[in-house]
Amino acid sequence: MSAATTTAAHGSATPRHCPLSHRHKGNPKPALPSLPKALLALALIPLLAACKEEAPPDYGPRPVVSILVTPSTIEARGTTGTVTAATESDLGFLTAGRIITRPASVGDTVSEGELLASLDGSDLENTRRSAAAGVSAAEVQLETAQHTLDRVSALQARGVASQSDLEEAQRGLAAAEAEQARARAALKRAEDALTHTELKAPRDGVITETYEEPGTVVSAGQAVLHIAATGEREAVIDVAEAAARVLRPGDVFEVTSRVTPEIRTTGTLTEIDPVADATTLTRRAHIALDSPPEGMRLGALVVVRLTGGREERLTIPPTLLIRDRATPTVWRVTRNADGDTGTVSAVEIETEDEPGGTLRVLSGLEIGDEIVAKGVNSLKDGDSVGARVQQ
Repeated sequence: MSAATTTAAHGSATPRHCPLSHRHKGNPKPALPSLPKALLALALIPLLAACKEEAPPDYGPRPVVSILVTPSTIEARGTTGTVTAATESDLGFLTAGRIITRPASVGDTVSEGELLASLDGSDLENTRRSAAAGVSAAEVQLETAQHTLDRVSALQARGVASQSDLEEAQRGLAAAEAEQARARAALKRAEDALTHTELKAPRDGVITETYEEPGTVVSAGQAVLHIAATGEREAVIDVAEAAARVLRPGDVFEVTSRVTPEIRTTGTLTEIDPVADATTLTRRAHIALDSPPEGMRLGALVVVRLTGGREERLTIPPTLLIRDRATPTVWRVTRNADGDTGTVSAVEIETEDEPGGTLRVLSGLEIGDEIVAKGVNSLKDGDSVGARVQQ
């Protein structure tokens, strides 16, 4: 068996190389059969292609998700609102009982101290009488204890009564004094409870709702009436989330009667409810009226406009900020002439918190700047980006 046959039998394969780099040593004859040169060239073309590595395709810079900085505006259009009381409260009795009268009704204008409702005080009067009788009994016991102490003291001075008799009389006097104090406190509570049978207006106002009717038994603190003070009034409007983000306490509004436009005044924004209404997705703004005219009564419809027309503020979401930077920083995209490519650069900005979780930009950005919105923590200064993709 030849050497070549032996090698094949043992499974020792010849190393695979590019067909063109194979050289036959010790064999002067060519490995390829004798073929015409044209056919030989055609046969070598696929072999040459196999020896070359294919380069990956160049897709260019990757697109970038970004936003354009635009101002948040409050238009000068009017918003319809309602005049309400700045102070409203539920009123109830401080003691339990049965309502016997309720002269106040919905819509009544009442003055401070005016009677609104009253309870049946017969049980409370009986309690007061019982407490008064307890005070009288305690005073008699105290007087008796005092006489006893005086007599024992005199006997002890003549040597007839012992020291223990004197101490016993002193303890009896102390107990009588304590009982008198307890009885007087009980009488005071009974008298106070009797005065709580009358529910009076704590301030000038209008009764806007009644909860209980005469004959109803109520517990202490249970709401009977709702009163709205007529002193301070405010206009209440519902604003969209975008407007709520840019409004600030202290903003001045012009308030006009919807029915009679000649009746008007100004108001100052005091607060905006932090939670939006689940149905309308709007937030309620409270505007305190400055010297409201008589025509702006509680419940009147008004038209509210921001003084000065519109106000512009630049706001951005906090997710645009680069993480782990000492100062607020964003990636701004500078576009090339073709508009499809550009580079990013870090820009430090000055911000302040806005209602609703957004940031107001005080400096560093201008209207129209393109800011990277996604992948902000994976970029570095000078990176190339492709076409803009809207968030």
